[in-house]
Amino acid sequence: MFHRFPTWWRALGVVLLSLATVTWPSAAQARTTSSFKVAHQGAWVTLSRAGRARLGVTLELRAPHESAVAQLSLFPRIDTRAQITPLINGIGTHVPAASTSATISLDCATRRSISLTVALFTRTPARQASVCGSHAVRLHLPCSGASCDGVYPLRYSVTLAGATTVKWSLVAVQATNVARPLRLNWIETFEPSVLQNPGRTVAVLDAIARYRALPITLGADYRTLARLMPLAKTPSGEQMDVALVKALASPLHRAVAAPPGNIDFGGLVANGLTTQVAQQLALSADFLRKITGRYVDGQVLLSGRPSLSSLDALAGAGVRDVIIPESALSVAPSTTLNWGAPFQPQGAQSLGALSIDGPLSQLATDVSIEPGRRAAMTVATLAFLHFEAPDAPATRSVVMVTSAASTPASYVADLLGGLNHNPFVVASSLSPSFNSSLIATNGAPATRTLVTSTPTTWAPVNVSSLITLIGAVTSYNRAMASSGISSTLSADVAQSEVVGSTSGRQTAIARALNALNSQLNLFSVNSSAITLAGPGTALPITILSRASYPVTVVVHLIASALSFPKGANIVTTLESPTTALRVPTSNHRGSSLTLQVVITTPNDQVVLARSALQVRIAGTSVVGYLLTIGSLLVLAYWWFRTNRRRPKGRHAR
Repeated sequence: MFHRFPTWWRALGVVLLSLATVTWPSAAQARTTSSFKVAHQGAWVTLSRAGRARLGVTLELRAPHESAVAQLSLFPRIDTRAQITPLINGIGTHVPAASTSATISLDCATRRSISLTVALFTRTPARQASVCGSHAVRLHLPCSGASCDGVYPLRYSVTLAGATTVKWSLVAVQATNVARPLRLNWIETFEPSVLQNPGRTVAVLDAIARYRALPITLGADYRTLARLMPLAKTPSGEQMDVALVKALASPLHRAVAAPPGNIDFGGLVANGLTTQVAQQLALSADFLRKITGRYVDGQVLLSGRPSLSSLDALAGAGVRDVIIPESALSVAPSTTLNWGAPFQPQGAQSLGALSIDGPLSQLATDVSIEPGRRAAMTVATLAFLHFEAPDAPATRSVVMVTSAASTPASYVADLLGGLNHNPFVVASSLSPSFNSSLIATNGAPATRTLVTSTPTTWAPVNVSSLITLIGAVTSYNRAMASSGISSTLSADVAQSEVVGSTSGRQTAIARALNALNSQLNLFSVNSSAITLAGPGTALPITILSRASYPVTVVVHLIASALSFPKGANIVTTLESPTTALRVPTSNHRGSSLTLQVVITTPNDQVVLARSALQVRIAGTSVVGYLLTIGSLLVLAYWWFRTNRRRPKGRHAR
């Protein structure tokens, strides 16, 4: 038995090696996991006449530890926007700290969340008591009076088990009155990705609903709304619908159409599909109204890189104001000091436009930064944008666009809380920012140039296929009573009108056609043979439906040897898995025939099902009648002869 030991040791070695390969990555990941989070931080403070202010901070440890300590450092205020980027990336600044707090012990029993009250002062610090869970931290501001206005970097250092983790943030300081605060147009979009986590999306909408007094704009993407309508039958869908209604209950909460960024508006017009441009915008408006009862505003949120031809197409559809990414402009306004005013795109002077602030929107959706610290840095960055031109004669507007998929509810709540009563920034709806009187104010240009885009080409097969698809979906939508399925099909058609190559566009059209065919394949005709008992007998037709919604159809009966006195085209509604029709017939010719059954939409444009049925006729001809009569006569004669030959009185024997 000793020969088994080497085998046993080899097996044990394999197991240990497997465990090592599993645990080593976990250990490496644990080393890179942050030891703490900034769960909450005030984004701005107002100095008192004594030069004092208090800033609330909440730190959350990954795990409680009796030797955990923290230290905060304040750095000189930033002068240029470029200084914010290293702070966002975690690199920080190489400028020496202006003030560093004493080491703070975080040994508050077993609690993971530690609240800190940061005392900022310019002269004499206020006396504060240090209480477990509410530690006092003092930081000196190296300024006095009006010179304290500005945004300052703030560094957190937490040492846990001998390892130190550093994180950076920002805090804005107000020392003087703000005459003209910055106007923030915040648009929260609901792209299809938000449906992957319904609970999170509901929490975001609930957070928005709680701030009824702050103007907020929702970007209505028809791809998401179309899928919300059939989802409404599920618990998660109903919760999202209810949450969306609550989020738009305040009259200060608005909505705008936000079509997908890859739609070729210009190509639609160039190929005679002008009505589809308006349809792209109408989908969002219709779906939102059906779900919430609210209407969209006139502005349109564009993503991607809209071309000049697309802007012209939108203008032709009645659009007057658009919000476009600054990446679509030859010069990004955020890289200059003359941003903040509406403008007209060069070559499309019939439109007014505002550009999205790219760096600000990127910061707001940076998931590598915990929500609490990210919200504080967002609000402080907005304060810095105010300080770039605090004495501007006209109001400046900044547009920030975020997605609910990357802005959790805690971020939304902290952001809105930081905007509430903020001296540097006021939330606003979009309409005031598009006021034509603001064009070319504060030194901003009246026009801006779009980046050069390559014209798109549509092959004839693209156009013909799309026209056929549009007609088929329109016909089928009119036949059925399900707004959910019709919404999804309409959205599928709209999504096929994309920018791209001929083959790519054809693939998108084919994808939408497959979605339609998947609905049409739910219908069929029972193909069993039919036997008619004779002339005038009703013809039984059975239609099968696996659809969960009613559909009104026309049943066409085609046969050369059979007539239908009440008509060969029968309108009926398929409301159950089986629908049985009894169709009167006449003028049978022959004993067997083939009946064609074709089921179409009411306008006959789309065929839902077709089948060829074999019909046998059991009726008799004149010869059959004569043979039958002859047989009866023979039987009668035989019966008569038999009764005459029977002997009389037989019963007596």
